[in-house]
Amino acid sequence: MKDRAIINPFTCETYQGSDYFCDRRQEAADMPKSLQNGNNINLYGPRGMGKTCLIHHVFESLQERTDAKCLYVDISRTSCLKDFIDKMATSIVGSMDGRMEAFAQNAFRIFGTLHPSVTVGLLTGAPTLTLDIAKENEENTLRNVFGYLKEKGERCFVAIDEFQQIREYPEKGTEALLRSYIQFLPNVNFIFSGSRRHIMLDVFSNPQKPFYDSAESFKLDVIDPHEYFLFAERFFREKGAILSEDVFSQMYGLARGHTWYVQKWLNMLYYRFNGKIVEEKDCMDALRTILQRESDRFGETTLRLKASEKKIVRAIAREKAVRQPQGATFIKKYDLPAASTIKSCIGRLIDQEILYFKDGEYFVYNPFYSIWLAG
Repeated sequence: MKDRAIINPFTCETYQGSDYFCDRRQEAADMPKSLQNGNNINLYGPRGMGKTCLIHHVFESLQERTDAKCLYVDISRTSCLKDFIDKMATSIVGSMDGRMEAFAQNAFRIFGTLHPSVTVGLLTGAPTLTLDIAKENEENTLRNVFGYLKEKGERCFVAIDEFQQIREYPEKGTEALLRSYIQFLPNVNFIFSGSRRHIMLDVFSNPQKPFYDSAESFKLDVIDPHEYFLFAERFFREKGAILSEDVFSQMYGLARGHTWYVQKWLNMLYYRFNGKIVEEKDCMDALRTILQRESDRFGETTLRLKASEKKIVRAIAREKAVRQPQGATFIKKYDLPAASTIKSCIGRLIDQEILYFKDGEYFVYNPFYSIWLAG
């Protein structure tokens, strides 16, 4: 089925349909099979690599082929178990009927004893459910939420995005509590998606953790550069412009293949370009526009860093990638603090997602910020 046409094919924020979805053929083929085979999935990769769009792409495929309900829950902004319950309850009720009147009726029918409050999101226009849950009733309420999924009896696939957030909740034993309910839902399988690799691996690969060995792991990495070029070139060709693979490769390399940043750059280039042949100059003009618009935000990010952290981040940005940030050569070249200070700073910077560690090298997480820092 042909997806509707949109103004700019290089979308950055939301899934716009299969026509605007690049590659991920293996994951898009394997993930639905895994879910239908009764497995849960641990989907992990850096923020902005395209996990959320992949989830919606997989769900679109499943809904075309099955009668299963597909529920998506983003818990990135939750800070406690109650927030999690509200998010889950909203998704479950919304799966039955997204219309406001029916949503409210279902909310009161299912959660009436918890004095449900239904509001409409200012940005999304979608109904949101908030429950009046006393601290001592949270566990029972969560049991009821998952119990409702079981009682419905329908085949369901539930994606919980940014799942590592549960590690930030103040409630002790949240992982064990969730696992105790999830493992007894024969009609429901889950995609647990997260951007903090070390946490997601610990959740599902640590024998001492409740979710150990309970999900099949899918690591999401960069899209193959040639596949990405073919995807991008097609839309420029349809616009009447020629994008060469050499020019695209320069963009891809500077963005380190990181999906969101490649898309952002292509989005700006496509928006600005009105000629016949895309040249390197056109790409760099688009990049300068992005950096100019992000300048205030990047400046604020830098101001929040400690003096030693600023020096380390700028040094790594100028090198593009560093294998031994505590090495004498690197320290001397950029007049950095002692190796022990660098080690503690890097730990904090990784936690803040300012730096990223991959394949034995440290990078500035945001490639545009890295280019901005390097000047």
